[in-house]
Amino acid sequence: MNKITLACPAKINLNLSVLRKKIDGMHEINSQFQLINLFDEMKIEKTSSKLINVSTNIDASINGKKNIVFQAVSELSKYVGRQVYCNISIKKNIPLGGGLGGGSSNAAGALIGLNVLFELGLSSKDLIKIGKKVGADVPFFIFGKNAHASGTGDVLIEAKISSEKKYLLLFPQIHSSTKELFSQWDKLSTDSHNKILKNEENSFLPLFLENNIDVKENFNQLNKLCSLRLSGTGSTMFFEYENMNEIEKTLKKIPSKWRHSFCEPLQCSPLLTYLT
Repeated sequence: MNKITLACPAKINLNLSVLRKKIDGMHEINSQFQLINLFDEMKIEKTSSKLINVSTNIDASINGKKNIVFQAVSELSKYVGRQVYCNISIKKNIPLGGGLGGGSSNAAGALIGLNVLFELGLSSKDLIKIGKKVGADVPFFIFGKNAHASGTGDVLIEAKISSEKKYLLLFPQIHSSTKELFSQWDKLSTDSHNKILKNEENSFLPLFLENNIDVKENFNQLNKLCSLRLSGTGSTMFFEYENMNEIEKTLKKIPSKWRHSFCEPLQCSPLLTYLT
């Protein structure tokens, strides 16, 4: 086998509570991760040149060594004690900076795909260990099942979900920086932390809305019609519904500049097909 094609799924955070900042700078959280049927397409190919090439169909600034996928390949090479040379191309369908875990899913896909392609014989535990060094959400995408997450997002317990639930995703066409929002969270007082933890399903929602006043106005209007939630650190927001009648009025009120997508839950990731 010289090449492999993988579907890397997105996820939404049904809830997200930030509990505290650890000494090492990481944050302890509680969250429920839900896989959805929105995918990036990844193609990995062996190469005779002694290079690692990572490219995407969008913003050139995420190509090459700055890409989390390149970091994943580098960490994998260190772990197995040999350089893994390859060409990786990614067709991005998951929005960047959207709180849907697209980059982390791509990194997980690269680790899993390269393990198969180069017959490295690594277990899922090995891959999760490598994934922890690459990004906080990477272990979840290797785990590949809906999960309650704690610790820094690496303590995962499988969660069963209702197959009747569907999701309307809203994309306000802005980038939300995870690093910046965690930094803002750290600067809040203990009283503010406790108030947010008590009143919000997502700890980052108040900060995200204050950073994006135009989005806040539309959020408040839409939230009157259906319960609107933020995924991760944003910018993607979503409604949960079971039939279209529940969201008919909401669809008419979505700002024209925003994109939206209808998604359904996955019970498990297609990446699990390649794990033993």
